[in-house]
Amino acid sequence: MKKRNIMTSLSVAALSLSLLSGVAVSADSMSNMHDMSSMKMEKKTTKKSTKKSTMKMTKKSAKKTTAKKSTMKMTKKSSKKMNMKHSMMSGMMMDGLEMNMNSKLPKGLKKATHAKFHVGQKVTLKAKHMEGMYNAKATVAGVYKTDLYEIDFMPTNGGKMVKNHKWVVASELKAKGALKAGKKVTVLADHMYDMKGAKGKIVKVHKGPAYVVTFKDTKTKMVMKNHKWLTQQELKAIK
Repeated sequence: MKKRNIMTSLSVAALSLSLLSGVAVSADSMSNMHDMSSMKMEKKTTKKSTKKSTMKMTKKSAKKTTAKKSTMKMTKKSSKKMNMKHSMMSGMMMDGLEMNMNSKLPKGLKKATHAKFHVGQKVTLKAKHMEGMYNAKATVAGVYKTDLYEIDFMPTNGGKMVKNHKWVVASELKAKGALKAGKKVTVLADHMYDMKGAKGKIVKVHKGPAYVVTFKDTKTKMVMKNHKWLTQQELKAIK
């Protein structure tokens, strides 16, 4: 009986130990499962956070890029407006150079007495030397007995060669010998800035008379006083 009781007690003890071991293993497994689940959740959360962060950065970068492009567009637009405003305020352009708005009537030139148009007469301009000139209404300010010259010249500001500029007269050119097509000259005229002192050559000679006119530009509505020069064929009488 004692042996049987001992054996029974041992069996119960062994069973208890086995159960306890199982519980411990289960607890460890549960702990491991919990840890793995936590790791997965952390990874998922990290991915979401990274994704959100990336999206925020992308949106921020896109916003900056859009803002930069918008600023560039505004800057170009503003620059263009400012350049236009400057051109309007500073004067009119001809052959890429700014016109001298303080031009005066020439001195020392012989006045033409038998010209088709007389001083003070209202005319319409048929020349296209510059924008806003064609069909502009004008008043003849001076008529002179002199030939006119079409020239090519290099501006003193280092800009591009001005081709077929119309017109200058003999007193506005400096050269050795007779003035004729192909002759190299130094320009003495100051109709435009960076013209006086320029080196050039005569392209064409046109018989006078030479006219000085005052007109209102059809584009800018600015008044060009004592504009030099126009030929008789470039004027039309207003009836």
